[in-house]
Amino acid sequence: MPKSRGSSSTDLQKRKKRKLDKKKKKQHSSSREELSNVCNITGIGQDLSSGLGDELDCLDELAATTEQQSLVPTDGSSLVDSIKKDTTFTQAPPITLHEIPNIRVELARHLQVENLSTFLLQSCPNLRMPTFERWLIDSRLEQSDRIQSIAESWALDPASKLEFKSQKKKYGRAALHAEENAYEGRETARRIKESRILLEVERSMAQSGGNTGNIDRLLMKTRLLMDPILPSNPLETDPSSERLIGEIIANNLKMNDDSSDEITLKQTAKQVVNDLLNRCSDAVKEVEQLQNRFGIYQQFRFDKKRNKKSGSSSSGLVRVEWLNDSVCSLSYITTKKKSTTSGNDEEAKHNKTKPFVVKINGSHYHKLRRLFDRTSACADSSFTKEQITHAFHAAIFTLIIRYSTLAGGQQLNDLRGGGMQGAIHDSVFQCFEKWFGKSQETGTECFASPFNACLTTQFCSAFPSPDVDGFFGSKGDFFQLEANSLQEGWYELNPPFSPGIMKKMADRLMDLLNYAREKEIDVTFIVVVPSCRISESDKPDCKKTSKDERKKKRQKSTPTNALSFAVHHAALSSFRLLTKQCSSHIVLSKREHGYVEGSQHLRPTQFKESQYDTSVIVLRSKTDTNFDADAFESDLREAFKSRHMVELQQRRDCK
Repeated sequence: MPKSRGSSSTDLQKRKKRKLDKKKKKQHSSSREELSNVCNITGIGQDLSSGLGDELDCLDELAATTEQQSLVPTDGSSLVDSIKKDTTFTQAPPITLHEIPNIRVELARHLQVENLSTFLLQSCPNLRMPTFERWLIDSRLEQSDRIQSIAESWALDPASKLEFKSQKKKYGRAALHAEENAYEGRETARRIKESRILLEVERSMAQSGGNTGNIDRLLMKTRLLMDPILPSNPLETDPSSERLIGEIIANNLKMNDDSSDEITLKQTAKQVVNDLLNRCSDAVKEVEQLQNRFGIYQQFRFDKKRNKKSGSSSSGLVRVEWLNDSVCSLSYITTKKKSTTSGNDEEAKHNKTKPFVVKINGSHYHKLRRLFDRTSACADSSFTKEQITHAFHAAIFTLIIRYSTLAGGQQLNDLRGGGMQGAIHDSVFQCFEKWFGKSQETGTECFASPFNACLTTQFCSAFPSPDVDGFFGSKGDFFQLEANSLQEGWYELNPPFSPGIMKKMADRLMDLLNYAREKEIDVTFIVVVPSCRISESDKPDCKKTSKDERKKKRQKSTPTNALSFAVHHAALSSFRLLTKQCSSHIVLSKREHGYVEGSQHLRPTQFKESQYDTSVIVLRSKTDTNFDADAFESDLREAFKSRHMVELQQRRDCK
């Protein structure tokens, strides 16, 4: 039976109404979709679940769970809208127990970094974990510097960002095709991606009534969107990648093999680095996807209102078990919804996820609890003691996973990595306090972590507030320390020995030192780094020599010496810049002094002997005529004496 004209007109009106509703809905969600496309967020893929072993037993449901579809808070806002309101950049923003990073995301990132380090070390069998750590730290630092340079160029020339605002947004394959063909080189495409992220953050700040002209606040909010460890778009032309290629070549130069060719070694090294960079880009996408699905922050069972609002159950529970008086284990157990289908006990036991377990020394557990209670527990009086304890266990578990990830992701398995987080003895800080300050509060640790910080009231770290270190009292990032906030006192700097960190630290120190001298502020910077003294025999021969002579020279040098030369040579310019401006330079011979282990919170022993010479460089804004340099050097050498053998003897006596 044919439809009447009236019914057909009614159907037409309904179709028009549905089209209008779809159009309004699309416009309403455009900001969130735009950011997802800028970050190039795709599906989880198959790489995450391949070769996981026992590490992802507690994450079995990651690939199948779709309970939490948006970030917390889930009120329809975009990713950048979930960032906190404007705060003063030079001060740590207020932090609450609701802002502990999501443990599932941390575990997924840890797994991805472990796979990356495993790939590099298996591709170059003689390579060691510090090489991967240096590349990871420097490449992430270079990404922050690129974003900062973009923001500064926009501040100088606001018209330069109009080209990005005027471009029509493309999606999917069209976006990839446009970036590959319309611009010359991948560096330009990477700059466009990072510029779009800055534009999205700036747009979010404008909508919330923030000051978009404040570069510091813009950069702080942008960092919250970036992965804290993995670089998103590394390229072979980056300085960190070029240094990694050089280290691989130096490591493989064993001239006992006559068939080895430098050109072949260079091509092999480039291929390994290219594969590593591609894997790293894929890993960032996987972690970003998981963060979009499971949220930025950890959820707790006691937070029923927040869980109900997000439409998902709690993410899991961290349980603590004391193995003995000196070691405790923390187990993260994921929670699943109860199955509606009835099954036997064997199936339920088989489907039960295994916990992810980490261990920590009891002394560090109690130290972190004191820092947490002093910093975070008093921030909100609405939490009970039991709830604060649950939050502390989640925070300390996240902290262990984060620093293991920074060390290459294998620290929890076999204690490999973590050398970049080594610290100086507490007696050395007492020596600095005696000679440069009246009380311990006048000193500041510029490169520390909650695990190894001695000046627990004044220390800077890699993941300050609102990140995980902020729960344990971190004052901020040293590189974000503004000159006008510089106070009188002494500052201890023992950075990770990577060329990128060394260069940026030296440049920043020169700026702060010149500002202090100009404003007549009495400050002392004490830099503790490996000595970059290159002997004449280690220097490359610039003269023309025969192939046989070059082989004989390389046969005399071991791969360790060649690799050490490559690293020290890369940091030599920064080292010379510091020594030219110093008032005192003391060199401590190897094996005559020692450090605290970088993985001290995991090891039964705490101390180690130094395998390299160490330079203690003192830079002062004012000259002290009463300063006794000889007496200070004597006290410093005594404080730096290695405690490794004494500790081993004490352990033997206890047995």
